[in-house]
Amino acid sequence: MKATSARMNKQSRTAKPISQTVSTEVRGKQAGYKQGWSHGYHLGRSQRILRDTPQERGILWELKVLYVRADGAPYVAMDDGIADGLRKLVREVIVVNPNDNVVAIAQESRPDLVLVLDAIGQSFPVAKVKDIRTSGIRTAVWLPDDPYHSDQTIQIVPHYDFVFTLEISCVDTYKEQGCPQVHHLPFGINPDSIKLDYLPASYRKDICFIGSAFWNRVAFIDQIADYLKDKNVMINGYWWDRLQSYNKLASKIQGYWLSPEETAKYYQGSKIVINLHRSIDDESHNSNSRRIPAYSPNPRVFDISACGTLQLTDIRQELTNMYSPGQELDTFRSPQELIEKIEYYLSHEEERQRIAIKGLSRTLREHTYRSRLQTLLSITNGM
Repeated sequence: MKATSARMNKQSRTAKPISQTVSTEVRGKQAGYKQGWSHGYHLGRSQRILRDTPQERGILWELKVLYVRADGAPYVAMDDGIADGLRKLVREVIVVNPNDNVVAIAQESRPDLVLVLDAIGQSFPVAKVKDIRTSGIRTAVWLPDDPYHSDQTIQIVPHYDFVFTLEISCVDTYKEQGCPQVHHLPFGINPDSIKLDYLPASYRKDICFIGSAFWNRVAFIDQIADYLKDKNVMINGYWWDRLQSYNKLASKIQGYWLSPEETAKYYQGSKIVINLHRSIDDESHNSNSRRIPAYSPNPRVFDISACGTLQLTDIRQELTNMYSPGQELDTFRSPQELIEKIEYYLSHEEERQRIAIKGLSRTLREHTYRSRLQTLLSITNGM
């Protein structure tokens, strides 16, 4: 009897009261329900914005356009968005790859315009551009990598009738090369490719960064590695094994390329997506010997906001012409400020979702390929 009593007394000291166990379970269920409800509510609002935002068709042009794709993995979304946008705007679109016999196709089909997406200024040979122009066909190039490979792009721009660049600082530089028709034209999103659907838990992260590990990004992430190692975070891209803190973050890193569809799922599933631009003076990856500055945001700024998630981006001069910081996305100037804003928005769910919704809405209204191409066609047709 005494032994039994001793065992019972020991159990009573170590076992949690039933009421405490039930209370913990209830709190866990309540927290899970609240998080699930908040996620579903935000998804529903995002879907409504996507459904109800009208897409202005603009002018329908009586034109035939031959589009030359960049045809590289990082440019898949751009190529598809441009081709689809053109199909909604002009009478006929012919889509080719740079390795096709583009000159013969152009000479046979006689398009009103040949538009080239030239990645790194090396996608499409200048000799082919000359042959097309000699045939009396107008040409235009849209440059997605400025100013990081300006040593190459400066060599090709004089051979086109029209030059479009996502980087506003390159406009005057190209004009100095003898190009009279140079225009700043950002990229955008294709609303028809946006799929805001329920996602499995594997895509749901508190913090997400997708992009190659250029050296300025490596230095930045190294400074916040101790903070990130304890967070629900995903980092994706090539070369992240360069991190001094790689061992701390290895379990959170995916060292491979993600398709646009998979990228969008991680953006949509994350509470916060970081956008950290690359540096202009990274000699190991750039060819920008003139040190042309970068004032314009990268194309990712539109991709992220189109997924209905909160974007925290470093600052580019032209950003405020596209979005209102603090209202449609937010910005940071240092690693410490990024940490402070992540902490703030993770604990202010309603505000985070409100900004994300406004960013999605503005992206759908203003930053689409259809809108960009309407501008491009107006310029190339003298309107």
